[in-house]
Amino acid sequence: MRRSIVLATALSLLATPALAQVKFKRCLSPAEVKVEKLVRHGIFLREGGNRCDADYNPGTAKMWKDFDTKFGTRLAQQTAKRKKLFDREFKDKALEVMTYFDGRLVTYYRYYPLSVSYCGQIDKLLKEATKRGWNAFAKQSEIVQADVVTDLKICP
Repeated sequence: MRRSIVLATALSLLATPALAQVKFKRCLSPAEVKVEKLVRHGIFLREGGNRCDADYNPGTAKMWKDFDTKFGTRLAQQTAKRKKLFDREFKDKALEVMTYFDGRLVTYYRYYPLSVSYCGQIDKLLKEATKRGWNAFAKQSEIVQADVVTDLKICP
């Protein structure tokens, strides 16, 4: 009985999803890091704006939609650049790996605990990006998405 429990535990540890172990082969250039920060920041504000809208800060979902309407072309350009990066790194599985990365981010932001403080920050960031435009959004991404440098291999 004890052996079967040990064996079952060992097998479950070995059966981790392959995508959970996916890593970039090469380092990312400063331009690629910037693109990743911009894409992640867009996901962060979209999910936060949509979630905080109902109970904490009515209007945040509309602010995101307005920003997306105004700067959707630029956001799409960043997403296309990011896709090229995944194509380079993961060739045959690029879409699958990119979907995994995006799903992980969306899940995290979609289930992050809401609070007055969190939603207040989302509201503040969206107001600033809406008022000041793309440059403010890009500047925010450098601060809010600073964890990109710990997630990915960055070129020296």
